[in-house]
Amino acid sequence: MIAAAFLAAATTSPLSSQPSITVRDSIVLQESGDDHLVLPSSVVPDGSGGYLVADHGQAGVFHYSGGGTLLRRYGGEGEGPGEWQKAGVALPWGDEHVMVLSWSPSAIHLFRRSDGEFAEKHPLNTPAQSVVPDPGGLWASGPHYATSSAIRRLKLGESEARPVLRLPDEYTAGGPVGGIFPEMPFAIWADTMLAGFMPLPHLIVADTTGRVLDRFQVPAARRRGGTVDPEAAIGEVLEAGRPYSEVFGLFSTVRGVHRRPDGTTVVVHFDLGTETGPVSTAGLWASVIGESRESACVDAAIPLEPGSRAAIGFEGDLVLVLEQVLRGGDAVTVLRRIEVDTEGCDWMVIGR
Repeated sequence: MIAAAFLAAATTSPLSSQPSITVRDSIVLQESGDDHLVLPSSVVPDGSGGYLVADHGQAGVFHYSGGGTLLRRYGGEGEGPGEWQKAGVALPWGDEHVMVLSWSPSAIHLFRRSDGEFAEKHPLNTPAQSVVPDPGGLWASGPHYATSSAIRRLKLGESEARPVLRLPDEYTAGGPVGGIFPEMPFAIWADTMLAGFMPLPHLIVADTTGRVLDRFQVPAARRRGGTVDPEAAIGEVLEAGRPYSEVFGLFSTVRGVHRRPDGTTVVVHFDLGTETGPVSTAGLWASVIGESRESACVDAAIPLEPGSRAAIGFEGDLVLVLEQVLRGGDAVTVLRRIEVDTEGCDWMVIGR
């Protein structure tokens, strides 16, 4: 029964041409015994040619030049100003500051770029999964069950974020979906937002007041796809007493949504490994949604190292992939800047 649901939700096709993947360049990040990445969660351009990397595995955010030189490390472990246990997101905040959104505690921390010193802190009432800045504030995603909200608008200095986009019903029904898969990547342009909800197979289009305008599925050609009833699929694994890690291998999960300058949208899906943790990335797929959102060029495979735990980001037209690789017997962290080209692609009709 579950297998049939997968087929209904993830159209497969013997495509002759997916998007083409070209690695524009690879940057080896400078690391040392004291300053090395453990479990990167995101990579974000700093607006000046460099990159900010948040790390879920330690208390610290790393700032690299465009050539991979470590410029500065922000924050430390603890509970004081500019301290935390885990950091989910780091991003540039104007020309003079770097913003860090931590999980433990849930807070916004600002640091000066000039010397890395802590500047100010703003508490948050829930962790932020994905963040899009705009003048004067932030759009932040993550499940907040008290307000039933998925995406909220936050202005620095305000004690509460304003709910904008509601959580999908599957998250609020009391089942395992929202608790296991809290990530909600999204993009905003003009007065429109596009958001993905792990492990639901569809994306939601809304305006910036939270009014839902559309809901559609990106067809699956090579990735695992999804199921119209993820709760039942998860329940089948758990009720059978199979390892909990198998839940993460059931679905292709949306990890990144990025509006490109030409009006197309890149969506990055992960197929996760099912071995006992830490959960690795078994497949990384890039798809391009046409500007009209009527068709998509899907499932270009981005090469990964075995056992990868890749972090991703976006820069203009490019997809950023950060992972550890073995070179000469040593593990090094490499940032690859990847072009996703749709010339000659077999476009598939988007389902609704």
